[in-house]
Amino acid sequence: MAEPQPDKKNTTPSLSRSLRVKIRLSGFGLTLERIWQAFWPAMTTIVLLISLILWDAHLYMDHPIGLIIYSALACLSLTLIGTGFRNFQRSTMDDAVARLDANVAGKPVTALMDRPLIGSQDAEAQELWALHQQRMEAKAAAVDVPVPNARLARKDPWGLRLIALVFLGSALLFARMNSDESLLDTLQDLASGTTETSVSYEAWAEPPAYTGFPSIYLNDLEKGAALELPEGTQFILRSYGTSALNIESEVADMAEGQEVLEGEASFSLQRSGELRLKKGFRTVGIWDVTMIPDLAPTVSLTEDITRTVQGSLQMAYAAGDDYGITGGHVTIALELDKVDRRHGLILSPEITDPVILEVPLPFNADVKDFEETLIEDLAEHPWAGLPVTITLTVVDAAGNSASIKPVSVPMPGKRFFDTLAAALAEQRRDILWNRDNVERADLILKSLTHLPERGFQNVRAYLMVRSVIRRLGYDMNRPIDDVLQGDIAKTIWRAALLIEDGDLSNAAERLKRAQERLSEAMKNGATDEEIAELMDELREATDEYIRELAENAQNQDRQQAQNENAREVSPDMLQEMMDRIQELMEQGRMDEAQALLQQLQQMMENMQVTQGDPQGGGERQDGNEGLQDTLREQQELADENFQQMQDDFNRNQRGQKPNGQQNDQQGSQQGQGGQDPTQQKRGENSNDGEAGGLSERQEALRELMQQQLDQLGEDGSEAGQAAREALEEAERKMGEARDNLEEGNGAEALNNQADAVEALRQGMRQLGEAENQQAREGQARDGQQGGESKGPEGEDPLGRSSADGGTAGNNDRLLKDGSDFLKSKELLDEIRRRSGERTRPQLELDYLDRLLDRF
Repeated sequence: MAEPQPDKKNTTPSLSRSLRVKIRLSGFGLTLERIWQAFWPAMTTIVLLISLILWDAHLYMDHPIGLIIYSALACLSLTLIGTGFRNFQRSTMDDAVARLDANVAGKPVTALMDRPLIGSQDAEAQELWALHQQRMEAKAAAVDVPVPNARLARKDPWGLRLIALVFLGSALLFARMNSDESLLDTLQDLASGTTETSVSYEAWAEPPAYTGFPSIYLNDLEKGAALELPEGTQFILRSYGTSALNIESEVADMAEGQEVLEGEASFSLQRSGELRLKKGFRTVGIWDVTMIPDLAPTVSLTEDITRTVQGSLQMAYAAGDDYGITGGHVTIALELDKVDRRHGLILSPEITDPVILEVPLPFNADVKDFEETLIEDLAEHPWAGLPVTITLTVVDAAGNSASIKPVSVPMPGKRFFDTLAAALAEQRRDILWNRDNVERADLILKSLTHLPERGFQNVRAYLMVRSVIRRLGYDMNRPIDDVLQGDIAKTIWRAALLIEDGDLSNAAERLKRAQERLSEAMKNGATDEEIAELMDELREATDEYIRELAENAQNQDRQQAQNENAREVSPDMLQEMMDRIQELMEQGRMDEAQALLQQLQQMMENMQVTQGDPQGGGERQDGNEGLQDTLREQQELADENFQQMQDDFNRNQRGQKPNGQQNDQQGSQQGQGGQDPTQQKRGENSNDGEAGGLSERQEALRELMQQQLDQLGEDGSEAGQAAREALEEAERKMGEARDNLEEGNGAEALNNQADAVEALRQGMRQLGEAENQQAREGQARDGQQGGESKGPEGEDPLGRSSADGGTAGNNDRLLKDGSDFLKSKELLDEIRRRSGERTRPQLELDYLDRLLDRF
């Protein structure tokens, strides 16, 4: 009998939805059990590896050992993973159903999935099968899904898997709580061999000292810390580890090979960016740097470039920098294309290098923002008065510089108002411009000295020029050398200054010269600045002359005699006149200013005559008058010596001789004794007995001076001793001048005669001081004895009342109490105190300074 075929409708068991879910859960749990059973060795090894990494176990081991252990665990894990894949079996439906039926009798789930093989046509059999199915379904509904259980106790009797899990849990909870590194960083450290002992470094950031920023120790900062540092900051990195570190810099361009830090490295901050220090894959340090740029300095002129009366460059400027100016210079370059190439300037200049001047900086002051004035004497430079460009440049500590736009001006130099002095200065300039101008300058100098009595008022200046001519005649080498060029230029310059400024050895001469210079300036159209400076010079000379007049007052009789002849002049009157002169010049009324200046000159001349011609008597006064006569005669003798030298020189220049016999005599004398025509002429003068001869007259004057010394008497005061020494020096110089004249050396005699004149003047001044001292001492003795004044009150040359000897004056109120004197002293002290407070307004400070200048 054939086996009955199952009903196709019943081939797929009809299971409830809940039962199907249980079957799926049973299969999933069975899969987990098989995975755990297959991979627990690999998973244990991996957990152990991760736990060791989290605990930074490699930091407590040498680099190779830690790496070997970690590598071995990793390889073992890979091997066990492969074994697990080979042993792993996927779960099936039958495995899942069998797992559900394992804990229930009768295997109800399996029974529900069965189907009858026979009796499908038998109603009773069908009814019995249905009852069986209902019973199995009820049991299957009560089946619970079993919990996965790998049952590894037999395979892992030591519980290694559990130990590894506990190790991992503790590492997750505690090992990395205080670490600022990620697990990736740790793995990078492991790969590069970086450990606590293998990485040791220090890093500093040192800003430039001029910025005032402090140094920063970068190790104390957190990773990624933001820094603001000035440009030029020096980074210093130093490694102490066993292996090199790598520098990754965005803040500076690293030199080749500098990226590897072995020992020490340094570089400067150039731009903003990040600075990293790495060991292999690990970033040891990182800093975010923002650069503060060092700005370029600024500079500008606060006033136009000017010159002083003496020819000095005057340049006022303002400069500033964020950290301060450290230096600067002024460059003066000749604008050759703008030079008027005529006369001595036709040739090419020998000096073409620019003139470099250092600019002044405030002393002990803030140099971040300041104003300063450069004053430099350029009067002697050969470019003086020629067109030049002037450029001012300042520099900060970082080397940044700033310059003004070049200014085209004539190079400041001394302006000569005397035509002869100006001519000499021009020849000096030509010689320095190009030494090939020497021949031309020699001819011009000879023409200037042809008639000295018409142009030269100063003997020394004339002799200086003649010495230049002689040196050029002696030295026939052309071109002249540098030494001769410099000596000639120096001598001509001194002569020009002597002619322009005069011999300012005494107050009267300085006053006269200041008046002449101001008068010449008004005639030649000087600038306002020059006139202002010349007025200041005149004020100073006038004040000094007035002080000298007051100091040289001899006694009350002389002062009384002065008051009879002299006009009363007060300092206020002189000040008003000079203020008026300056005001007229500023208004352009030069004629009126010139007339008022002449009145001032006449007034001062009257004061000089009065002071120099006292009417008092006495032996000491007679002695002074005798010295004055000696001084006048010595000056006349020096003038005659000078005139005779000029006559001899002019005669030799023209080649004229008195007669043939004289020519023969001169030639014979020159051949035998080496005398020049000047010497022979002097000999002829002496033989002819003209005025007794210069040498004889000089000897007579010396003997007169000796007699005056013998009659002078003894004076134990300091001034008296100084006077005697000066007069003895004058007598000695007279003797040397006599010897020079006898030898025919007129030039040296002239120098000694000039020294004798100066010594006489000095001795007379010292005598005046000694007399004043005696007069004051006598008045003091008279005051102590209660005596009355020996004469009527006098007045000093300025019309001020004074007492005996020219002291405090016969003012009863001042003698009875000194309250007014004390008040004036207190007032002067207060003015000085206030002028020292520089925080006061500038207008007030100027006023106080003027008060101090006057008093």
